[in-house]
Amino acid sequence: MATLIDFSQLHTRVNAYKSFYDCDTLSEAFAYVVLEALLNLAPEDIEDAITDGSRDRGIDAVYVDDRDGKNIIHMFQFKYVNEFGKVKNNFPSNEIDKVLSVLADILSKKDTLQSEVNPLLWNKITEIWAAFEKPTTPTIEVHFCGNMAPLVRGEQERLVGALRPYRYIDFHEHTIDTIPARLIERKTRRVDRTIRFVDNQYFERVDGNIRGVIATIEAAELVRMIEDPDSPGSVLPDIFDDNVRIYLGSKNRINRSIMDSALSESNALFWYLNNGLTITCETLDYMPRARSPNINLQNVQIVNGGQTSNALFEAWKQDPERVKDVLLLARIYETRQQNITSEVAESTNSQTPVKSRDLRSNDIVQKKLEESLADLGFFYERKARQHANQPGERRIDALAAGQAYLAFYDNQPEVAKKDRARVFGDLYDNIFNDEITAHRILTPFLTLRQIEIRKHNVQRCVRTQEPYDLHEFYCVEGTHHVLNIVSVLCDQLELNEITFETCATLIDHAIAVVGQTVAEQIKQDTLFSASKYFKDGRTKGFLQAAARKYDIRARPVEAAPSPTNLDFVHSGVVK
Repeated sequence: MATLIDFSQLHTRVNAYKSFYDCDTLSEAFAYVVLEALLNLAPEDIEDAITDGSRDRGIDAVYVDDRDGKNIIHMFQFKYVNEFGKVKNNFPSNEIDKVLSVLADILSKKDTLQSEVNPLLWNKITEIWAAFEKPTTPTIEVHFCGNMAPLVRGEQERLVGALRPYRYIDFHEHTIDTIPARLIERKTRRVDRTIRFVDNQYFERVDGNIRGVIATIEAAELVRMIEDPDSPGSVLPDIFDDNVRIYLGSKNRINRSIMDSALSESNALFWYLNNGLTITCETLDYMPRARSPNINLQNVQIVNGGQTSNALFEAWKQDPERVKDVLLLARIYETRQQNITSEVAESTNSQTPVKSRDLRSNDIVQKKLEESLADLGFFYERKARQHANQPGERRIDALAAGQAYLAFYDNQPEVAKKDRARVFGDLYDNIFNDEITAHRILTPFLTLRQIEIRKHNVQRCVRTQEPYDLHEFYCVEGTHHVLNIVSVLCDQLELNEITFETCATLIDHAIAVVGQTVAEQIKQDTLFSASKYFKDGRTKGFLQAAARKYDIRARPVEAAPSPTNLDFVHSGVVK
């Protein structure tokens, strides 16, 4: 049963997001809250996912999740009410038919679909179709999200029946009861396990209603503990139900590092280099003072160390002989009080692991940049949201600045778009080295900011059915490529000095180059996917070739005419 505190908690967050992300409505801000909580998306990914507006066919957002080898299509319908008195209303059942209708059209590749949806949704539909071209068939997750009661039971049953023929489609409801609780509904299976300590390397203490043991265990014991007995070779997800983080996959840099450490010749150091596990259980039982005792754990949960556990499991499957020498630290807490279990899970996970960005934040180069940019009137954020209380137009985020640098100076716009974590990873020294200056980092960042303002404006025009330049719309997914073309045009002009003021005058030309190139591509491929195109490493070559043929000194920029509300042609190119 929803309470006033549930409504207030969510309403406060939605209002804060509306202001912070400059959303037009509370409903749009609600989408930011839900997409961030459900999928852990960055703000720019959320903005690009939103398809809400005229001709959205009941689909307010689409996100095709290909992170860490996934192939999941998430489709969202959002409903938001501003008054507590309305939260008892059920999610409107007429939205079911809208979603079922557009799903049928997408899966059948309806010939006239492009003319029936807005351009933002059409971009996402082409991305969905591209997902079906991958070796692994995607799954489709449909989400009905509202700060209200769920669909009435009869409508839920109708939806289940309608989706039954599609084995790879499922639906989820996120309501006023579940959204404030992090949008998680758990169906927990009780897990009981027995593991063995290493020799006499364990220590116990008791404090009132909680008992703790700190011990060393072998990686083989951990693998055996987390393996699904019904599916050998797979991890049992139920043992991580109380862990607030999901496994990020073996392609994640940190997890790859854990695997490499376990498989290395110096894996004896693993115990010293890894934080180990935190485990809770209702009861633990073992023979005190025994060497290498077996410990029986009832209703066990790994509340911290999920990444370590899964990474070691993957390493074990790769080379069990090597990994059998790995030892790790385990902290095991016995308590029957759920509130204590929750506190342990929250506390151990809220001590956020140091990310590569945080590790670099005190680098001398970062500090020098902060000082130099301060002299120019800017607030350089070595750490995320470091200067959140300062005006947005004066804040320079280090990660965003690094992405802009990669696209502008390092000729890697596709990396800047899809692999931004590398800015503070393996590409850090390419950017933040002794040659970096405040002006060198500032020029591409401010130029990109102007390009993104154009992007935000065209997205808003599409949603509100106002006129817009079609070339600018084609660049929505390719802002870093537009920035890269600005750099190419600077080279073409043989400038003695590249400044933001000069780059700003070239944005229109860069948009024209990218927009015209994309328009030609669309003529050849009516199922063109902008997302796929701008993630392709070959795309920058095509765009740069077009830029070199573009006579910037002789050509005034002409905007591509905007399609009218009713005349958006099927090919995607205005005639």
